[in-house]
Order: sequence, then C-alpha cells, then structure tokens
Amino acid sequence: MISPINFTGIKNIGYAKVYKDTPVQKNSRVVMNMELTDDDNNKDLSEYRKFLTKHQGLKNEINDKYINIEYETQQQDGFIFARAKLNGNIIIPVAENFSVINFMKNIVNRVAHFKSKDFQIDDDHHLMKEAQEGLIYNEHIDDYIDGSEGRLSLLDGTDLTEKFDYYLNCENAEITENEEEIVFDAVDNIVATLHEPAYVHNGAQYLGALLKGYSDLDVSS
Repeated sequence: MISPINFTGIKNIGYAKVYKDTPVQKNSRVVMNMELTDDDNNKDLSEYRKFLTKHQGLKNEINDKYINIEYETQQQDGFIFARAKLNGNIIIPVAENFSVINFMKNIVNRVAHFKSKDFQIDDDHHLMKEAQEGLIYNEHIDDYIDGSEGRLSLLDGTDLTEKFDYYLNCENAEITENEEEIVFDAVDNIVATLHEPAYVHNGAQYLGALLKGYSDLDVSS
C-alpha cells in the first residue's frame, strides 16, 4: 500500500496533450509532469522515495524527484482502448494496482485544486531536460512541436506545427541566423506555456476526470 501523502510540496508542473491522427494510427495522450519536494511542513519527496523502495520499477528515469502521469487512448478497428502510465509504466486497472491508480488520482486532483499562488516554477525550468524530455516521458517535446512524432494540441488552429517542421527539419530551408534564433525562442516559449499555472490547472481537471473513469474499471476477472 502507498502511504497517504499531503501533496503540497509540488513544483515545476507541466501539462500537455499530444496526439496522432493518421490512417495508420489514431491516439491521444494527456500527460502531467511534476517535481516533489520536502519543506518544513511536508516531506512529500521523502515519502515518495519510500514508496519507490517498494515499487522500484516505477522510478522516473529522468529525475527520481519527478512524477509523470499519463492517460492514453487509442482507436483501433472501431474500438477505443485506454491505459494509464506512471513514469512510463503501464498501470492496468486490476485490484493489485488500485492503490497506485489512487496515488496518481490524488496527485492530479491536488493540482486541480491549486490556487494561482500554489504554483511554483523554477526560473528557466522549461529549458531543463526535466521539461524538454520529461513532460512527454522520455521523448523530446520538439518532436511534437514540429509534428515529427505527433501534434501538440496547444498549437491546434494555427499553422505553427507546419512552420516549425519547415524551419527545423527542411534541409533546403533558407533561414538567417536571426530567424533561427527567433524559431528556437518560439519553441522555448511554447514549452514555457505548457507550464503556465492556468493551463496546467485546466489540464489537471481534465486529466483527473479521465483517471476517475479509469479507476472505475476493473479487468481483474
């Protein structure tokens, strides 16, 4: 069993929704990434590490202070399949995993009830590996900004994905040094937006609802 944790010691929270919509593959992934900390009032990180001693396979390989929670749906042959992940590990909704699923739900629900003052973001966190490769777990966020591995829902309704694909991937792209700097600054700003409190707060409410439905499933039999 996982010890109850008072998740006030959370910072550097990011949220994203990415998807693929091709004739070959249709899937959607909703993800939230965050860092746990210890402070004078709470020892959330210490308690989480105690949990990891019993569930070593669930450790976050990018930074073991972080928790990455994902809910994925995939359409195949007219059916929709869903699965939840903790730090990249699939958590099947069976009896022995319900404590882990509740663990995930509780964290997300805590973030969903944060007020603006509760969100803490380190300066330049969006430039760090934990954001660049940790938000979409163990994948680089650039691959969803330029459409290489899928699309970022934040950019829906714009032509930015196609523009980034051209500037970042086209060998024949004619781009000045100044334009290149503008492109990379724009990418950084998108990652920063994925960590904005209002965006994360709304995402936590959505992800929380998805996890609630997932926890109601029981495929034990």
